[in-house]
Amino acid sequence: MLTYIDAIPAKAHIRHDEALNVLGGVANDAQTVVTADISVWGRALESWEPLVTQRVEIQTNEHKHLYFTLGPECFCEDRWGEDIEEIELIISDHEPEREQTGVMVFVE
Repeated sequence: MLTYIDAIPAKAHIRHDEALNVLGGVANDAQTVVTADISVWGRALESWEPLVTQRVEIQTNEHKHLYFTLGPECFCEDRWGEDIEEIELIISDHEPEREQTGVMVFVE
């Protein structure tokens, strides 16, 4: 079973035209090697959406740090259909539940 450690954005405030680096962690406490597509999910409106994904192999009892770069397209009006002022970020191999909360980043 995979356990996720919070997404840690490099900044709490970004501009619409900036990229954002995100550090996350995942631990595999299963007795088998796991290969999974891990995504940084973003919620700027009502639904979670995958922003960037990477496939990783995680050994038994391994704790792995994952590094993601969210390009400016993740924060632009074209992606969301409106100019966003904030976005929540979370890391997972599946869509987060509606009531789950992520780490807030403010878009200036």
